[in-house]
Amino acid sequence: MSIQLTYDDVQLLRQQRIDRLRKVFVKPLGLCRLQLTRRDKLVIHCPEPWIVDALMDDLDRLMEASRIVVGAQSLSICFVGEEIFRSRTLATSVEGRCA
Repeated sequence: MSIQLTYDDVQLLRQQRIDRLRKVFVKPLGLCRLQLTRRDKLVIHCPEPWIVDALMDDLDRLMEASRIVVGAQSLSICFVGEEIFRSRTLATSVEGRCA
């Protein structure tokens, strides 16, 4: 017996995974807009520069949690419409940091 998920089911599961990630990083992600694309890219839109700093300080843990909790293949951190950081979450180390 096979279970088929509807589009609404998939969207609900995506939102629940994002909510779980917010619980891991309560303070910094509480103010951010998170988007999980169809290609499993997690995009974090930060409204304040201190949030970007906090996320970058804890980048290894954020990347691991993004991969495990959300299932993201890559992570992007944005501030004021500019992409500050982008990397694949499957990598064993951070590929590159942008300032």
